[in-house]
Amino acid sequence: MMNFDSITTRGYDFRIGKYISDGFELFKKDMGGFIVATLLAIVMSIIPFCGVLAMGNFLKICKKVDEGQKLEAGDIFDFTDFWVYFKFLILLLAVIFVLMIPIQISLMPIIIAASEGEQLDPAIMIGGMGIWIFLYVLFLIAFSVSFYFVQPLISIHRIQSVRQAYSLSWKIAKKNFLVIFLFLIVVGIIAELGIIACGIGLIFTIPVGICIKYMSFKDVLETQNQKIGL
Repeated sequence: MMNFDSITTRGYDFRIGKYISDGFELFKKDMGGFIVATLLAIVMSIIPFCGVLAMGNFLKICKKVDEGQKLEAGDIFDFTDFWVYFKFLILLLAVIFVLMIPIQISLMPIIIAASEGEQLDPAIMIGGMGIWIFLYVLFLIAFSVSFYFVQPLISIHRIQSVRQAYSLSWKIAKKNFLVIFLFLIVVGIIAELGIIACGIGLIFTIPVGICIKYMSFKDVLETQNQKIGL
């Protein structure tokens, strides 16, 4: 297993433009294979608890193509890491549930007042809900960035402990928190551009988005980590 002490202590450069360019180049190496893999990933996502696993397997496919190996779309159905991703998904659901508790609590006065036929001041209701929703969004942003490197650590670098993968992911991601958050927005926009073409374009833009993210994982976790460690 690779040692990530170098980038967790010294930091690294997160190069958005480079990852977008390299991601498109990776996609062009085997467009047909990536499109088929995307369709199979969608099919696999229908299976309970397997959506996150499918995305992890897609990263393995990206690595194979990047290394010049033949892409096998059937690799999407690799269940080697099922239990790791099952625990990972449970953690995700638990965190989301916990984050929703404050919003549910803020709704209680409204529910109680409605059941008793009372009316609350709209300004108070909107203000109270607004504060909790704002805080929820902030937590959601921190949450998404902190988990950014979990999947490549599990699927590519073979870390089989969700706790260890998350701990490492947070240590690495916080070094470039705002830049990674901006990157996630940019990649999200690119991945959703396919909606413009009646949704059909998604079979092109979704794999492109994943390829772009893969190149960021490769650069940070492998290329820069090795250079800094020298």
